[in-house]
Amino acid sequence: MKREIGALVLLGLLIGASVWNIRRADALIEEIKEHVALSEKAVKAGDPKYAAEQLAAAFRIWGAAKNYTQAVLRHPELDGTSDAFYAAMRELRAGEMRAVPAVYEQLRYHLDSIAGMEKVTWGTVF
Repeated sequence: MKREIGALVLLGLLIGASVWNIRRADALIEEIKEHVALSEKAVKAGDPKYAAEQLAAAFRIWGAAKNYTQAVLRHPELDGTSDAFYAAMRELRAGEMRAVPAVYEQLRYHLDSIAGMEKVTWGTVF
């Protein structure tokens, strides 16, 4: 009987940790996406300086979570998202406003991809 109770406690801990991880990842991605959205709006409004500030803020949040993200997310997703950040920052610095919408789209795609992977569905469980 003690083994069964131990197994149930362990199962409960694993489920709790999984729920915490999902919420943590969702909160991280949403915070980053808010800054990216502000940056994109600033570009559309013709304010590249504010756009660069907001994108840099998003990248700082992404970088500050590096220890967490490297432990729980797939490395190809991390690399793709970081590459998308660098591409967006490079285009903003270069003033290439024609290319900016495409790099924002790529960045949003990678962030949404991470958020989607952390959702619990039948496919992710079985």
